[in-house]
This record gives sequence, C-alpha cells and structure tokens, in this order.
Amino acid sequence: MYISKIKLVNFKSFKGEHVIEFSEGVNFFVGNNNCGKTTIFKAIEFIQGGKNKLDFVTQGFETENVSVELEFKGADLSEIVNDENLNLSKYSDYVIDNEDGTYSLRVLRSSQECEVTQGRKTVSLDISKVRIYNPNSTEEDDIKRFENPTGIDRTITALFDAQFVYSDIKNEDYQDFGKTKIIGKIINDITKDFQKDDIWKEFQDAHKKTFGDEGLGKILKGIATKISKVLKEQYGDGEVQFNFGLPEIDNFFKTGSLLLSDNGITTSVSEKGTGMQRALALSLIQVYAGVLDTEEATPSKPIMFFIDEPETFLHPKAQDKLIDSLNKISEKYQVFITTHSPYLLKKFDSRTQQINIFSKNDDGVNSVSDKRKLNLFGTTSPTIGEINYIAFEVNSVEFHNELYGFVQAKAIDEDEKNYYEKDFEKWLVDKDVAQDKNYHRLLKNGDIQQEQKTLPTFIRNIIHHPENLNNSYTVEELKESTKLLLNILHDLA
Repeated sequence: MYISKIKLVNFKSFKGEHVIEFSEGVNFFVGNNNCGKTTIFKAIEFIQGGKNKLDFVTQGFETENVSVELEFKGADLSEIVNDENLNLSKYSDYVIDNEDGTYSLRVLRSSQECEVTQGRKTVSLDISKVRIYNPNSTEEDDIKRFENPTGIDRTITALFDAQFVYSDIKNEDYQDFGKTKIIGKIINDITKDFQKDDIWKEFQDAHKKTFGDEGLGKILKGIATKISKVLKEQYGDGEVQFNFGLPEIDNFFKTGSLLLSDNGITTSVSEKGTGMQRALALSLIQVYAGVLDTEEATPSKPIMFFIDEPETFLHPKAQDKLIDSLNKISEKYQVFITTHSPYLLKKFDSRTQQINIFSKNDDGVNSVSDKRKLNLFGTTSPTIGEINYIAFEVNSVEFHNELYGFVQAKAIDEDEKNYYEKDFEKWLVDKDVAQDKNYHRLLKNGDIQQEQKTLPTFIRNIIHHPENLNNSYTVEELKESTKLLLNILHDLA
C-alpha cells in the first residue's frame, strides 16, 4: 500500500488544482528553492491533522476553499484495512476494487463545508473532519461522496505512518522518546518482549516495595490521615490515600535522552553541530526501517519516509552510501526525497522511481511537471549529464556528447557506414536536420577548409577539437542542438 496520487486545491503556493502521481518506490522532488517541494510534505501533515484553513490556503485566495486529497493504492490494501489487529475496520466499506488485482482508498481534508447523508443521519463536514470517498455513494456532487464515519479522525494516523526529516530539523526531535517520534518508535518496537522478562518483573516488585505500604506509602500515611480528617470535618466525608502505581513503560522512555560521543567527549545531541544532527536523523531512518524488516511478515500499516535535502552536509561519497540505503528501504517502504544533488540520482531505477520537477511562474504560482524518468541511454542511464539536464534543467557539453554518440550508435545499427562523419551527416539530414553551419576545419598543414555541417556535428567537432580556435557556438545553439538530438532519439524510440 502506497500513496499513488495527491490532489492539491489552493494549498499554500499551489494556486488552483494540481494532481501529482507517485511511484511506489523513491520519488525525487527537484527544482529551484521556494518552488513547493517541501509543501508536499506539509500537505501530508495537513491530511493527518490540519485544522486552520488560513495556515494552508494560497495567499490572496483566503475566500476560496483549500483541500488535499490522497489516493492510497496496492494489492495489499484490502488485507491491511480488514486485519483485525490494526483496528482499521472503519475503512473497509470504502475500499475501491480496481479490478486489476489492486485496491484504492481516497482520503480528503477540505475547508469546503457540506452536509452528507450517512446511513439515516445527516452529518455536517468541515476542515476539522477527515473524509473518505464512498464508491457506492449516490450523491451527484463529488464533494458529497466523501464521508466521515464516526471515529475516523482518530484512526487517520493509524492508517499510515509518515516519518519526516526536514532540513531544519529541531533539537527537540532527538530529546523526545515518545511513541510518535522516530527514536521512540525504534525503542518501542524492539522492547515489546522486555516487559515479559524477569528484569522488568523484578523492577515491578521493587517499585511496589518502594512506593507501597512498606515504603513511601508508609511515610505519607500520616499526611493522608490529616487531609482526610479535614475533609470529614468540613465536608462530612472523604478519605485520602496516596497511590504510586507503576507508570507505563512508555513514560520511562520519555525521560530518556540521546547522547553522542565524539573524540572521547560525550554530550547531548542538542549540543552537536547541524551536520552531525542531520547525519543522526538519517541514521535513525535507516535503523528504523531495519527494525521493521525484522518483524514478522504480518499485515501492517504503510510507512512513508519524507526526507528533505538529505545531501545537506554530506560529502558526495557519503551521499552515494546514503542513496544505497534509501534504495534498499524503498523496496518495502515508499520514500519521498527533495534534493538539489545529482549524486543522489546516480543510481536511479526507472522501474520503481520517478522525478517530479517543481517550478514557479512569473506570477509566483508553483507547478509540477509530469513524472520524469532517467532512461535515455538504456543500461548506461543515468549519466551525470542526463541527470543535470532532465532533473535540474542544466545543459552541458557532456550531455551533448553523450546524446550525439548514442544517436550515432543507433545510426550505425542501421548501417555501419554511419560510423563515418560524412555518412552520418547524410543520416542526420534525412532526419530533417538542416546542414547550414559553416565549419572551419583545420588541416594538418595549417590551412583552413570550409565545410557545411549540421548543428549537432558542428558543435560536436568544436568540443572534440579544442585546438581549432576558428569556430565557436553560443549557449542557445548548444540548447537547440541538444533538442534536435533528443527529438531524433524520441522518434527512434
């Protein structure tokens, strides 16, 4: 089960309606700063607990409605929802059978108020209510096909677990061992059997002895008697007793803290630098996923990891190791990554991963491209040149070289004569590429020979012969030539 689609309506900088489809593996969000990449993370948080419309609606559109809809999908979705151990039975009537072996569930939070009929009741819905799409609804308005079964708001976080690591991660995230924090989840998951162990039973006995009638309870008995006496005198009745029952083990965890030793000096994580804190956060993500993998193969709610610019403070070699770990995690759990680093895309797998490019128009409105894949060059993809061009819209001579060589290899497959420049030029002309560039070839005797070339070959020759200073091209010509070669490659495919 994974998030297959998100629909934003007037959410923060995404004016109007925007629909983004996701891969069940790794989803890379790329684009300039302030283009809405991490806004998708905030949209997930909005689904889980957003209440105040003005915190999320697009600036200047405060009178419009804001909403986020998630579509969950997977072959295991029906099994997860109907598993009695997960207490998700409220969702069972809302599962959509896609009739292809997969199931879907649509979840919505919207500021648009409306009344819907659920059974024999009329229910008023607003932004405070999480809504579930009813595939069997007879309502004409789409918004009214979303319902709010009793108790669904309390179970939305039980439906899926979202783990966030933001680039501006806060120190307190490492000091909170509660169940909702990742370090707390790690501790809770690996200590389930500890509470059945003799050590915990001995602690329970010691606690009872310390705080019971033979210990602290005995000391406080006198003050309890005095309070009871005052109550009886003034109010007629009442007897006070002090009770120090054994707290839940979670309460003990909350008092814990994480320490780090560096060069023999041990200090709190909060006292470490930002780089170390980021490294720790990413380490916890990897360990948590490993802990989950060791659990029994029983249905469990899906876990999504949302990681904001994981390359921050990491050397390229460390980024390489990190993406290996995240790719491993994505075999079982969906991963979302915002990034500006081409190194994180070096091992891109088009079968299970995708790229969404975020941009902002002149009016300051964000938009998202259709999903992209890095698979131009088959088994040799992705190259750094390809990554920079497709993901970051940065053209380069390296990418032009790669394209030219790959296209020529395709031409040679058709006819071995296309190995020679003259014949390959004819092949390009047959593909409607104009042969209108005047190339000054430098001969061995130092003379200059004028030749007509296509733009791709013209630029290729300049790149391959830097000793010949009689030719030049512009940035716009490099851009045009790259597009010509991409069009040819597209037509060949």
